[in-house]
Amino acid sequence: MVLVSAPAGAEVRVRWDGRALSLFRLPDGSRRALIGTDPDVALGAHTLSATVAEATGPTVRLSQVVRIRSGRFGIRNLTLPPHTFALITAKNLSTEQRALGPVLSLRTPVAFWSGAFQAPSSGAMDSPYGEQGVYNGHREWWHQGIDFSAAEGSPILAANGGMVVLAEMLPLGGNTVVIDHGQGVLTEYLHLSAFAVHKGSRVERGVPIGRIGATGLVTGPSLHWGLYVNGIPVNPMFWMVPRPWLTS
Repeated sequence: MVLVSAPAGAEVRVRWDGRALSLFRLPDGSRRALIGTDPDVALGAHTLSATVAEATGPTVRLSQVVRIRSGRFGIRNLTLPPHTFALITAKNLSTEQRALGPVLSLRTPVAFWSGAFQAPSSGAMDSPYGEQGVYNGHREWWHQGIDFSAAEGSPILAANGGMVVLAEMLPLGGNTVVIDHGQGVLTEYLHLSAFAVHKGSRVERGVPIGRIGATGLVTGPSLHWGLYVNGIPVNPMFWMVPRPWLTS
C-alpha cells in the first residue's frame, strides 16, 4: 500500500517499476495506491516512485527501492478422478480467462469494503495460499487462494461489502461468484452448489451469497476463496487483520 499526502489540487502519480498505479482519494484527502504481489513476482529490487505537481510551486519527485525476498510455499498432491482431471484443457482455461479477465481488471473508484475481511466459511481451512499444485502427478499451477472444507450446502458469506460482478458456471471454477469491493480489490468464491446472489447484487459483509458445493475442478465439497489486488491474486489472510489505512 502507498499513501501520498498532497494538496487537494495537486496532480499525483505513483509508479511501480515504471508502471502507473491507480490512485484513489481517501476521505482525509490523501491518495492511496495498492500493489499486489504473488509467488511469481521477481525477487530482489523493485522501484517505487511518486510525483506531486502543483500549479504553483516546484514538482516533488520521490523514489524508493523495495526489496522482495523469497517466500516459503508448500506442495499439495491431489488425485483426481479421470473425468475431473480431464477438465484441465486449453479450451477450458481460455473460457475461464475470458469470463474472469474483464471483471478482475475492474478499478471501481469507490471503496465498498470497510474493516477487516471475514472468512467466507466456518469450515476448516485445508489448503493454504501459494502451494504448488500437483494433479495426478502433473505439476499445474500454484494455489491462488484458500480452500475451506465444509459439508455440501453449508452457507458461504460475503467477505466484505461490494458489488457482485459475476455469478455463473465456469468449467474449472464451477459455480463462481466474484465480488468487486472497489479500488481494484475483488474476491472470488468457487465450486458453489447454489447461488444466493446474481450479477448486480449489492452485498454487505456477512450476507449469504451461495452454498458450498463440488462443482468444477474439485475433489469434494469445498470453497475456494481468492482475493485479487489490481488483478494479482494475493494472500486473503493478509486482509483478515485490521491494518491502518486499509482494513482498520
